[in-house]
Amino acid sequence: MSIYHPMWFYLITIGATFVLSPIAAYCSNHQSLQKFLFPLLLLALSIPCITALSMIFGSRNEGLITDFAHRLTLFKISIPNLLFILLFMPCVIYLATGASLLFGYSSEQFSLAKEISAMKGWAIFGILIPLVLAPLIEELGWRGYGVDSLRAHFNLFNASVLFGILWAVWHLPPFFVKGFYQNGLWNLGIVYVINFFVSVFVIAILMNWIYYKTDRSIPALVLFHAMLNFASMVFKTQPFTKCIATVILCVSAVFIITYDKKYFFKNSRLEITSNR
Repeated sequence: MSIYHPMWFYLITIGATFVLSPIAAYCSNHQSLQKFLFPLLLLALSIPCITALSMIFGSRNEGLITDFAHRLTLFKISIPNLLFILLFMPCVIYLATGASLLFGYSSEQFSLAKEISAMKGWAIFGILIPLVLAPLIEELGWRGYGVDSLRAHFNLFNASVLFGILWAVWHLPPFFVKGFYQNGLWNLGIVYVINFFVSVFVIAILMNWIYYKTDRSIPALVLFHAMLNFASMVFKTQPFTKCIATVILCVSAVFIITYDKKYFFKNSRLEITSNR
């Protein structure tokens, strides 16, 4: 019997987020209520982490708790994996920007953005949240419990596809919060909304691959997540260019899955010794 309970984890995580999202959306559209937006955002962002920690320590299972502590302090990462973590997303954006020039877009996209923020009007919080808080808090939840709970029941490919869908759904509420990056995409048009969800799905597969290649190191994924957000924010990248980046991500995912086919499709499942 598995010590993981993925159905409960995702029901709680996604359900609670969707309960909070209408309140956040309402506050974002009323100046007098915007002071409540940051606490609501922080709470919504923390739900995966809170749920994961509650299920890990609430299980009172020594094996599960010890395994989590080990993954949390697993900083030893091979040089090839570290280079992939640090350079993959910046290289994807760089290649996409170069390709966009063929479609008449400006080379100014290679320049640094004047305002590095994912949330308009949030000043330093618009930088700290996507580059520090979000990667740390999210990965404690997703990689701390969420992904492994699926791997306990499915092979890497099936678990990654399922997680990609669930993670994309979890990213839906910010589209309705004024000032958020996703809300801006909604205003640009449906093509860019679709591109966002496709990119989230594909990135989920790539992140899970590097997660298991680093022996399930949570710090490795925190760093990868931070670099992902950083690469998306630091340059003057046009929305069309990000569509090209998604194509590159899709090609990269297909290549990695094909190259490492046995690793993705072998029937082995994650097993943690159940000690009580």
